Amino acid sequence: MSAFARRRRALLTASVLLTALGTTAVLPAATASAAPAVQATPKPDPAGRYAGKAVAIGKDMVAVLRNDPKAGGPEAWIRAVPAHWRSGDAYMGRTLAKLDRGHVTATQRGLALRLVDAKGSKPALRVTGAKGGPRTFALPKAGTPDARGCTVITERFIGAGTVAVLSNGLNGPSAFFKDAGDGTRFAGVVNRARPSLPASAGFLARIIDPNGAAPKLRTNMEGGGHPASTTPFPAPGCVK
Repeated sequence: MSAFARRRRALLTASVLLTALGTTAVLPAATASAAPAVQATPKPDPAGRYAGKAVAIGKDMVAVLRNDPKAGGPEAWIRAVPAHWRSGDAYMGRTLAKLDRGHVTATQRGLALRLVDAKGSKPALRVTGAKGGPRTFALPKAGTPDARGCTVITERFIGAGTVAVLSNGLNGPSAFFKDAGDGTRFAGVVNRARPSLPASAGFLARIIDPNGAAPKLRTNMEGGGHPASTTPFPAPGCVK
């Protein structure tokens, strides 16, 4: 058994024992801020206004790139993320700066940021000051799903040291799973094409109503005999 699997089993055992004693288990610090797994049916998510194409720019920051003429044109929202952030993870962390046509430069954590060609046809974010040298990130082309931030991503702790990363956009709901401590991904992905994890995953994960307007993720990390948890997917950011 791998160290990762032993750790998740230890977390599960501790949770079961504490529950039997009538005590609430204290989650590791890395998961303490996560929202409860069981939540109400989702409503239109205002986070869609701030969603977009997230790219890592260094120093534990991402730039969320948007280019929606109805929202003011090119934008780059600079947000703080955990050190182990990878593409596909949630990115709605603390806002550090916003670049747009009215504010084309900013400095954050030693990096100089500039929104170039903000009023032209090929806007981009220029990042300088990192060890690897200057980098340029093209903003999404206006009129594309990325430009409007259609895909909204959230993270939810679902038990046994596991976080579900849920996304929803034009292609429907999708979720993958990772260790709450080190961010290691495991067990595969569920989406419209494959709404359930196979039995070999070792836990239950299934999308309820994957083609509907309010899909939910049902999970059970404790095996048989325990109630499953249901978590709503976020609403897409550009629902008509």
